[in-house]
Amino acid sequence: MTQRSRRLIVSPQWAVSIAGALAVIGFVGYAQWNGSPERAQFATSVQQVLADQVSTLEDEQEDLRDQLAAAEAQVLDFQTASTTSSSALAEVNRRLEDARLASGLTALEGPGVVIEISDSKRVIPDGENPANYIVLVDDLRDIVVALWASGAEAITINGERLVATSSIYGVGASILVNTAFLSPPFRIEAIGSDGLLERFSENRAFKSRVAQRISAFGLEFASQAADALDLPAFVGNTRFRWAVPTDGAPS
Repeated sequence: MTQRSRRLIVSPQWAVSIAGALAVIGFVGYAQWNGSPERAQFATSVQQVLADQVSTLEDEQEDLRDQLAAAEAQVLDFQTASTTSSSALAEVNRRLEDARLASGLTALEGPGVVIEISDSKRVIPDGENPANYIVLVDDLRDIVVALWASGAEAITINGERLVATSSIYGVGASILVNTAFLSPPFRIEAIGSDGLLERFSENRAFKSRVAQRISAFGLEFASQAADALDLPAFVGNTRFRWAVPTDGAPS
């Protein structure tokens, strides 16, 4: 065979393979070149979504801060109102206690005097009125009036606390105090400041009649100062049925 005739002979199958390989390389290159802008666009899109989410979260966080601040302010208002209500309630309770104290509905203790009076033990002379030798309802009334006038703050008769609506009423041989029937000896206890006994002894309500009856008819009588007395609270009905506060009266 001659040199000129030595020509590279390419088979059809090999040529097809080379062409296919070149085509693949070209497609990949084109895809890479063409895909870069899309990837960049995708990345930019993702960043935008994240940025929007961050902005939304920041807005929500700011809103939560506002809600928290409002809640804290409301709690502070409640605490202030609670303190104010507690103070108001304490003031109401104080006034109620003062009213109970003034109306005799509270047990009390303090210094004062003890007075005992009982029927005379003398033999009643013929023709004498027996009523002169026993303790009368007026005697107890005068003693109570003299004690109040002398500065007594609380008084009991045989344990019955006297209040504004108390009555001392004679029923036969007994004396009705509040709703209790009492019989002699009568023990009157009164709480008051130092010198209460001396003021009582000099009071006209006592001296003008009771003291004279004690001397004239021998009524049993004794009195002494006391360092400490315990007086019970009034037990009974204090309701008013017909009396009502006048217009303009303080509530």
